Amino acid sequence: MPRSAKPLQGSLFEDTEDLSLETGNTSENIETQISLSEQDLAKDALKRPRKRKIDERDTSKNNISRHLQQNTESDEDGLPPWSDQSLIDKDELTPMLSHYVELKRKNPERVLLYRLGDFFECFFEDAIKLSRILELTLTGKEAGKKIGRVPMAGIPHHAADRYCGELIKRGLSVAICDQLETTATKGSLLKRDITRVLTPGTVIEEGMLNARRNNWLAAIITNHSKESNTFFWGLATADVSTGEFLVMQRQSPELLQQELSKLQAAEILLSNCSTSNLNNWQPERLPITNIPNTPFSLPEAETTLKTHFKLQSIHGLGLQEWPLALRAAGGLLQYLRATKPKHFDQIQEDKRIDIALDVPKIIFAENTLVLDSQTRRNLELTNTQRDGRFQGSLLWSIDRTLTSMGGRCLRKWLEEPLIDIKEINARQKIVSTLVEQRSLRKVLRKLLRSMGDLERLAGRASAGHAGARDIVAIAEGIEKLPKLAIELVHIKCETPSWFKSLLNVDHRLLNLADTIRDELIDTPPLSLKDGGLIHDGVNQILDGLRNQLDDQDAWLKEQEEFERKSSGNNNIRIHQHRNFGYFLSVTKAKANAVPEHWISRSKTCCCNKSRPVGAS
Repeated sequence: MPRSAKPLQGSLFEDTEDLSLETGNTSENIETQISLSEQDLAKDALKRPRKRKIDERDTSKNNISRHLQQNTESDEDGLPPWSDQSLIDKDELTPMLSHYVELKRKNPERVLLYRLGDFFECFFEDAIKLSRILELTLTGKEAGKKIGRVPMAGIPHHAADRYCGELIKRGLSVAICDQLETTATKGSLLKRDITRVLTPGTVIEEGMLNARRNNWLAAIITNHSKESNTFFWGLATADVSTGEFLVMQRQSPELLQQELSKLQAAEILLSNCSTSNLNNWQPERLPITNIPNTPFSLPEAETTLKTHFKLQSIHGLGLQEWPLALRAAGGLLQYLRATKPKHFDQIQEDKRIDIALDVPKIIFAENTLVLDSQTRRNLELTNTQRDGRFQGSLLWSIDRTLTSMGGRCLRKWLEEPLIDIKEINARQKIVSTLVEQRSLRKVLRKLLRSMGDLERLAGRASAGHAGARDIVAIAEGIEKLPKLAIELVHIKCETPSWFKSLLNVDHRLLNLADTIRDELIDTPPLSLKDGGLIHDGVNQILDGLRNQLDDQDAWLKEQEEFERKSSGNNNIRIHQHRNFGYFLSVTKAKANAVPEHWISRSKTCCCNKSRPVGAS
């Protein structure tokens, strides 16, 4: 072999002598093998072609990804059987996926998030939709011998609010199926059920809402009289997060279109019978949710209103003269009850916690100035005319409110100008008084600056979604109401009717704040699972349990100290493991000098003598 033709990897022992083979043919073969030119590599590939290796386990997964790239819409023709749960026989699925499909078929219009361990997973068409919208990786899961792998995409359970908020912004509804138990019965699945339904108009979570504007859910009933050729409509609107509930009844499709343009509802409920007249009043990009006609029927609506507000008759609501508004209100309440999260009482499992809504307030046409959509656009009240942004609008330029409640109120005043001269004068006088009295204004702003959003805090509490910190924030806000009343007494001018409620604070609210302060600590943890949010001395049973825990902690410390003294090792520590329970641990340097009655457990040493410690 010539001196220039060295092996590619050199001599293993770095010999200086020539280790080449003496036969010429072998030398030529070696030179051919170590040649790295593109032409020689291509020739070698043609002489010795290689076959593609396919992992059978990833075949169906690759087909899923490839099919997702080829098909841009989930409802396109030619989708394989695993693309939609309706194309698969439920009995051929694994028990877990069979339960998923059962829940999905009850909620076909909603994205179903199914809790599996630390993740909420979606399967079939929901997985494909979720992966596209949230840009998640589309994976697969074995669904049974006859079916193979099906699409799967998931989100971490601790980040569910953030991802659900993005889905809500896209106008989608989400059904959350959570675990109802921590440990399954032997031979069965964990109990799971839908515990929350999120729709654009029913969300109450703080991170999914705009703090300075209402999140309206609207229900519409239309009736076209052929005899008089008149178009009648009833509209019910509710903000679940604040408890506001408004109803109205008018005629003319133009007025309905103007009202919806002003409202900018997050979700609109429409019965199937009202869909035929949709084109006459439909604004652009109307977020419509179609529901059955039954909840909008007059008898069903009356029953729903009486049940929700615990009334013997609806005559006290004043809606008997406005049948379309009554039907719209009943349909809206029935929808809220259907999407309400489940709460179970230990004694009465069918006991419900109804969403707290105010008694429906009837809005009459003569109360406020009617502004059509074109006028609102030209005046740029809440959005600019050019690009529809909030920045640059009239509200953006004058809004200097310190609370979210004030921001929503100012928006409402701007969108619905008064026409009653007495109310206009009363509002102007109180505003001018606050402008002139600078010291009073500074005191009021200081009190309001630290006040939370009581409307939405109370909404979350009534729905059972408030944490301990939300409850404490409610107490802090209520405690500031008497201080506000004391300062507002100095205003001597004529005031609006709503001003009197600020001066006369309900003593029941003050009692509630005192109760919260007496029972909850000032800085409770974020999660209820962390515990320690209730003061000692509030409940005897709770105090007894805490005493037992203190005794156990004291016993553990005594046991730890006893083992240190008996073994002569001051580095002994007691720790807890979810599988082993409590155990004693030592450093590696002392691992060989532990007492003989200790039993080694996976790089730790557990004391056989202390077995009652780990009995749990």
